[in-house]
Amino acid sequence: MIKKTRIVTLAAFAVVTSVFGTPTGLNNIPTAETIDHRTVAVQFFSSFGGSNQFSTSGPGKTSDWVGFKTGWDFKPVHLEWGLDSVLGTGLSGPLLFQTKARIQPWQDGMCALGVAGVALTDSGRSGDPFTYAMLYHDFHILRLHAGYGLQTDGNSYLFGVDRTWKLFNRDFNLNADLVQSRNQQGHIAAVGAKYFLNKHIVFEAWANFPDRDRVSAIAKINYVFTF
Repeated sequence: MIKKTRIVTLAAFAVVTSVFGTPTGLNNIPTAETIDHRTVAVQFFSSFGGSNQFSTSGPGKTSDWVGFKTGWDFKPVHLEWGLDSVLGTGLSGPLLFQTKARIQPWQDGMCALGVAGVALTDSGRSGDPFTYAMLYHDFHILRLHAGYGLQTDGNSYLFGVDRTWKLFNRDFNLNADLVQSRNQQGHIAAVGAKYFLNKHIVFEAWANFPDRDRVSAIAKINYVFTF
């Protein structure tokens, strides 16, 4: 169950003024988890409502994205990398790269270092990359995630919690996380869920609750396969 959840918990960083690629994580935080070896996750996702990291069309307008990520194991190091880009009838792009490396130094625990939002095109429109370190421990009742991210005018602590149950014999994950925003002057809380429609398709959605601005929502369809 934990392995399945790890494959497709795909997320982004909630620093509203910037846009990042989407490493494996919860709603608005990366985690120390990585996608399994030779597994590919292709995702299509949309932003609705207020401002968030994906609302490139502006508040109140829908913004659409596409991306993928894959995992490679070089034991004891596990590597993930991926690409993401905004879609639209106007300006599309930039093309954003992300990667992270994790190790498992203790049972039920992981740690990782990563970077997201590295612009491969149109760097003038992308903002600065976001570098982070994350820790994770599975207490079996809950999984806890904690770390810190660095970015120009966007440093943030990163906290999250999640748990997976069986619902109609398929994995159902509920999660929540908290990050800083507005150059460490504000906070964004998020609550989300993921459900395995089948072994290859996962639906994911969450709502952002900033201390200022309107509530926003993200919806994703993830296609997962192994080669």
